[in-house]
Amino acid sequence: MLKKLFSSAFLLMLSTLIAKGFILILNVLIARYTSKDVYGTFVFLRSTINLFETTFSSAVNPFAVKESSKEDFSRVSVLAYGVFYAFTALIISILCLLLWAGSSFIGSLSSFDFLTLQIVLTVVILISLTLLNGYLISVYIGKGIYKVIYFSTVISVALSVIVIFFTYQYITVEIALFYMLIYQLTDLTIKACNILVNHAHILKNIEYGVLFQKTKGLLNAIKPVIVGSAINAFIFWFVRYVTANSENGFAALAEFDVSFQMFIICSILLNIICNIVLRNLTKLHESGSNVRQLLSYALRYMSLSCLLFVAGGYFLYDYFLLLYGEQYTANLFLEVTLICLFYSIALAFNRVMVVMNKTYQLFYVALTSAIAMGAYILTVTASAESLAISFSVYYLTSCVVYLYIFTNRLIK
Repeated sequence: MLKKLFSSAFLLMLSTLIAKGFILILNVLIARYTSKDVYGTFVFLRSTINLFETTFSSAVNPFAVKESSKEDFSRVSVLAYGVFYAFTALIISILCLLLWAGSSFIGSLSSFDFLTLQIVLTVVILISLTLLNGYLISVYIGKGIYKVIYFSTVISVALSVIVIFFTYQYITVEIALFYMLIYQLTDLTIKACNILVNHAHILKNIEYGVLFQKTKGLLNAIKPVIVGSAINAFIFWFVRYVTANSENGFAALAEFDVSFQMFIICSILLNIICNIVLRNLTKLHESGSNVRQLLSYALRYMSLSCLLFVAGGYFLYDYFLLLYGEQYTANLFLEVTLICLFYSIALAFNRVMVVMNKTYQLFYVALTSAIAMGAYILTVTASAESLAISFSVYYLTSCVVYLYIFTNRLIK
């Protein structure tokens, strides 16, 4: 079973590593060719994009995978997720532009003077492309079509790297965001074209009234999860915001992000494994498996995967830091390891709840964890170390609350 699981995940892992390698190239180039403050600025903008991406990838993508992986899946139900994402991207774009237009309001929040119209527009477009790309990836994963994800990633990264090769010496925050834009747009276009060419029947004879009602029902069903994920994403952004406004400012944020990239890699790989685990959990749940069996299955594979990735990180961590240059000296391996461990356990609990449609419980977990994380970061001196520890606090709290809910509410 384990061999089959990792075999299924291989192409997803490979494509994700290639995509992450592209982001790593951007990080290294900015870190080496600019100052800590400039790299910290890029980190802050990237985390702002992730604020929205994390909200919906955590809340909606697992349900999209679950819906499309069903043997008797409904075309309208799957397309409803796409309509939901498109509408969400439009609303977010309008809100971001309105927020930027109210420059006096932004000024009351911070003294950031780098938010030009060009940067705001690029970030808004990146948010929209990332959301739509996440939806298509979820559908492909649910149907077990991994080759399309792999080839679209390879082509998109190759095109972006060619552009980088001829322009990297001029890199700035704006240019780095443009590189990301090329990648996301190309990747989304390839996936969408594949659907139009090879799966056009899915889009035929759709009753739009029914599709609208399905989308409305979807929003009502997952509303608690979206709110919970929004709380997650906001608190992750907020702790970075607090750090960026501390004494060391963007330099501390840059030091943190260099080490945190190891967790990002681990979390991406864990999510790949977890999405395939989710497919299997859905089938196990449909066949009548009880909560203990589902939880045992998820925890077993997620814990083992985490240990494998952390073991690899132990041997590669020092070399990883060297990529960014000698100016980055903060060693946060222990903090990052704890984040990975708690995250993998929380992820297993989360996916079992997704299968069981326990949306309100997911909201309670997110809210409690966010309160604990926010309380911690506001009671300590902001630094790279305290920022890393705050993530451990978040995921440890999630594990404790999940354990309480399962032992006292779900396991009979």
